[in-house]
Amino acid sequence: MKFICYKEFDDPEEPVHPGIVYRNKVLPLARVLAVAEAIHPTGLTIPENLFEVIGLLSTYAAAIKELDRENKILPLIWQEVGVTLAAPLPRPNRIFGIGRNYTDHAKETGHEVESEPTVFLKASTSVIASGQNIVYPAFADQVDYEGELAVVIGLAGSNILEAEAYRHVAGYTLFNDVTERIMQRRDQAKSLPWFRSKSIDTFGPLGPALITADEIKDPHKLVITTEVNGEEKQKASTGDMVFKIPQIIAYLSRFFALEPGDVIATGTPSGIGPLKPGDTVTVTIPEIGTLSNPVVAALEASEL
Repeated sequence: MKFICYKEFDDPEEPVHPGIVYRNKVLPLARVLAVAEAIHPTGLTIPENLFEVIGLLSTYAAAIKELDRENKILPLIWQEVGVTLAAPLPRPNRIFGIGRNYTDHAKETGHEVESEPTVFLKASTSVIASGQNIVYPAFADQVDYEGELAVVIGLAGSNILEAEAYRHVAGYTLFNDVTERIMQRRDQAKSLPWFRSKSIDTFGPLGPALITADEIKDPHKLVITTEVNGEEKQKASTGDMVFKIPQIIAYLSRFFALEPGDVIATGTPSGIGPLKPGDTVTVTIPEIGTLSNPVVAALEASEL
C-alpha cells in the first residue's frame, strides 16, 4: 500500500488528510476504509492522531488488499480527489539520523566506521514534501544533499530484539538529510551536536509516499540514487549499510522507547556534495518513488 498525506487546497492553513495511491489515483483513506467496513465489517476506524494512523497501516493494508482482490475499490469510490501532496508524515514524532552508515561515505568525510551507530536528532519542523522548496539560508556557506532510505516506526517498543525489529516497522520512504556542512564542521570541532546544521527549516525533504512494510520484502536489496539537475551524484545498494535496519532499531530502543511516527534516516552513501539556488535535487528508490525538491535562495523564497 502506498500511503500519502494530502491537502485538498494548496493552503498552508489547510489540514492534511491521509490517503492512498491506487492505480495512480489518490483516494481518501477514510472513504476506502468506509467501503471496506461496509463489505467486511471488522471495526476499522481512522484515529484523528496521524501517528495512531501510522500504527494501524498494516491492518489497513490487509483490508485494502482484500478489496483489491475483489475488485471493489475503484467502482465503489468517488473520483479521485484533486490534491496537493504533503509529506507522508508532515511532522514526524521524532527524526533519528544515523551518521556514517556507509563505509565509503565515512571515508569521504575523513572518518573511520564506528563500532556502534552514530545517532543524531533532526528537528521535525525541517520536514517538507516532495516538490516543495529547499530554502538556501542567507547565512549558509555550504548546503549539501544526502539521499537516504527512511524507516517509519509503526509499533512502539523498548529493548527490541533484532529478530523482532521488522514487526515494529510501518513502512519505508525517502529522505534528504540536507545539511549546512561548514556549520556542522565548526560544531564538530567544538564537540557540539550536529542538531542545528541538520535542522534548519526546509532541510528535511520526506516522501513522496510511505510504502507499507509488506510491499518491501527486503529493504537491504534496494538501489538508491541521488541526482542534481539530472546528473547522478550518489548510487548505492542499501545492502551496503554498515548497521542494518534491525541493528539500528535494536540499538535505538535500548536507550529510549520507539513510538509510532518516529522516522529513522538510515544514512547516506558516498557522493555527497553542495547545492546552490536554482538546482533541483532528486532522491530515488524505484520501489518507493522519487523525492524531488528545487533549491531557492532565502530572499527569493521570501518573495514567493
